[in-house]
Amino acid sequence: MKIVVPVEGESLKIVTRTGRAPFFAIFEFVGDDFKLLELRENAHAKEHEEEESSRGRGVGHHEEHSEKEIEHHHQHLKLAKLNECKYLVHRALGKNMKDAVKKIGMIPVKVSKKDGDDALEVLRKYKENFK
Repeated sequence: MKIVVPVEGESLKIVTRTGRAPFFAIFEFVGDDFKLLELRENAHAKEHEEEESSRGRGVGHHEEHSEKEIEHHHQHLKLAKLNECKYLVHRALGKNMKDAVKKIGMIPVKVSKKDGDDALEVLRKYKENFK
C-alpha cells in the first residue's frame, strides 16, 4: 500500500499546505515499517510559485471553491500519479484539494504539527491507521 506525504524535498520535512508542497514523498508500507519509494514534483505548487513571482511576492493566492478548481487540483494529482496511493497524510487541505483528493480515491489522514516535522517519524506514529 502506498502513502503520500507533502514535503519540502529530500529532508522529508512535512509542508503544512498540501497544495503548495514542492514535492510529494511516496512511501510504501512494507511489513511493519515504511519505505520511501520516491519524491515526485508537485506541478500545482510550481505553477502557483511562478504566478506569484510574476505578480510580486506579497500577493496572496485565493482559489474559489468550485468544480473548475477541484478539477484543476484533480488533474495535478493525476499528473503526479498520486491516484496509485491509498492515503494522503496531511496537516491542512483546502476545500478544493480535499475534494480533489476524495475524487481521486485517496483517504486523507490529518496529522498535527506537534507530531513532528519528519514524514517518516510521523508515519510511524500513525502506523495503526494504515493496516
